[in-house]
Amino acid sequence: MRITVKRTGGFAGLTENIADLDTTQLDSESSVKVAAKVDSIGFFDYPAVVAGPVGADMYRYEVTVADGESHTVTFSENAPEAAALLDLVQTLKTIGSHQAGST
Repeated sequence: MRITVKRTGGFAGLTENIADLDTTQLDSESSVKVAAKVDSIGFFDYPAVVAGPVGADMYRYEVTVADGESHTVTFSENAPEAAALLDLVQTLKTIGSHQAGST
């Protein structure tokens, strides 16, 4: 499974690559954790855009998961319907930073 996360917006209006993970390259515990998180939130059932409040300083996220099929979801950080997606992003950031530190 390959997952990418891009974040745009914020005060500076920058675009950042938050995560770019291939679960086949992760340790088994992290790989299982990521796959379980994607499954538990029903990622592939989300619409392409999750509507939420719009503001000049808010972050917007674009999460793409490819696992046989590919699906991209875009959402605002303050969209109540996207709380599980934001939790997925936080998990990916944590795992990605641990992987970067171990290479």
